[in-house]
Amino acid sequence: MAYLKNYQTLRFRLLLLLVFFIIAFGVLVGRVFRLAIVQHRTFVEAAEKQHVFSQTLLPERGRIFFQDKAGTFHPAALNRNTISLVASPRDIEGHDELIPLFSKQFSIEPAVLESKIRQKDDTYEIIAKDISDEDVQFIQSLGFPGFSFERESRRVYPNNELGAGIIGFVNYDGGKETGVYGIERQFQDKLSGEDGFFEGERGWVAIGKRILNPPVNGSSLVLTIDRNIQFSLEETLSKMLEKWGGESAHGVILEPSTGRILALGSVPTFDPNEFSKVKDYSVFRTPVVDSQFELGSVFKPITMAAALEEGLVTPLTTYNDTGAVVFGKSVIKNFDGKAYKIQTMTQVLEKSLNTGAIWVEKLTGHKRFLEYIERFGFGSNSGIDFPNEVPGNIGNLESGRDLEFATASFGQGIAVTPLQMATAFAAIANGGALMKPYVLEKIIDDSGNETIFSSEKRRDVVSTSTSEALTKMLVSAVRNGFENKAGVKGYFVAGKTGTAQIPAKDRRGYSDEVIHTFIGYAPAFRPKFLILLQLNKPGGNRFAANTLTPAFHDLAEFILNYYEIPPDEK
Repeated sequence: MAYLKNYQTLRFRLLLLLVFFIIAFGVLVGRVFRLAIVQHRTFVEAAEKQHVFSQTLLPERGRIFFQDKAGTFHPAALNRNTISLVASPRDIEGHDELIPLFSKQFSIEPAVLESKIRQKDDTYEIIAKDISDEDVQFIQSLGFPGFSFERESRRVYPNNELGAGIIGFVNYDGGKETGVYGIERQFQDKLSGEDGFFEGERGWVAIGKRILNPPVNGSSLVLTIDRNIQFSLEETLSKMLEKWGGESAHGVILEPSTGRILALGSVPTFDPNEFSKVKDYSVFRTPVVDSQFELGSVFKPITMAAALEEGLVTPLTTYNDTGAVVFGKSVIKNFDGKAYKIQTMTQVLEKSLNTGAIWVEKLTGHKRFLEYIERFGFGSNSGIDFPNEVPGNIGNLESGRDLEFATASFGQGIAVTPLQMATAFAAIANGGALMKPYVLEKIIDDSGNETIFSSEKRRDVVSTSTSEALTKMLVSAVRNGFENKAGVKGYFVAGKTGTAQIPAKDRRGYSDEVIHTFIGYAPAFRPKFLILLQLNKPGGNRFAANTLTPAFHDLAEFILNYYEIPPDEK
């Protein structure tokens, strides 16, 4: 019996041991299955990370070019490789010797330098940016530990302030360049290119290194802007502001037959290489496109165009100027308060008679007048390839009130952009055809393929006969209207001045501050260019006929000589 009992005990123990091994084996098999099958990818990825590294390859941003009359490209925005000196303060030795040497070499205050390199637990401090190759050799010759160099591509603008409002600039967002104003913003997708991806094996042997997807560099852009005309425009605006004072000056020069923008600018302006130093962010804007104004009497030719096109008047049609027109409690007078009695439509433009513009608008009728305003492009975007364009505001005319239409006839009470005014005038110069303005002429991609943009007609606004008649009237306005200060000897020049009161901010009505505007084109009957100049809140002179006509003359004379355009008259 004792033997049988011992046998049963032994058998039980063996059975337990067998069960234990079966369970252990099952756990082991399950573990191997989990590691080999379920978590296989995880371990493979972990192993790869120990032997393989990857990196995003950034593309080179596309360049931007101005041009000249010969079609030669001039860089306006490009990329330059720069070197920065970087320190790991915890690894630096010999501070007392190092500080005076580096302070002198990089023009850094000793106290500032010391505050950076004496941080014992710090591993990264930028000591100096954009250093030269000679600076690099100097640092290397010293042999101080704890210093290294970082090389990167930076956006630079070789013309500094020239064309800054057109080009804009880039910000660095997450290590990438992002356009925030101007062309840099408008064509961010074209300029930025596409990221690439690099993957390779770690270790001293480069076997297996490969590029999975190379970056695609950004496309380069060729603008319609003529570098020489742009320089002349900005110089003219600066001189205007310096001579007459004021808040700002704006200008645009375009080709009437195509809508190509030859120059566009504002002062004050900025240097896009140092945009971070700008305190007044308003200088980043482009008021010719993104701001609206009441521009005054430069609008009178639009009013006259409607009546001419409808056959209601001719250049010789007359009216009786009494010097004032009454609308209820409101009285509108000519700018000088005078009455000129019997006057022709040509004289209305020559003398810039408010009463004449009102008479023409009333003859045209509110409905037809509004239709022509809209056909000329006011109250809607021009479609220019530039950011932040505003449509202006002709909402006052929705009321249908006689007074609103009367003031609109001479450019008050409605707000327009300088670009709208310029393109509307260009339609008069261009035989009645309204063209879409544009700044981008050509895109050149990373492979050298070119996409070329050409002119686009939006619509015919008036007939060629109306265009020719009105041009003759505007030539007469230049020669007889303001002492011919805007005229250029030997050429027919068409143009019109405008002096508009600025609406008061704290009350209804207008303040004593004014906006001066002049628009003109030449040669008048085969126009190569149109110029709009605007001066806001000038001091020292009340009328645009005195402040802007000499500036227009000088600028027009330069462009006529620049294009070598033969004179109309000897």
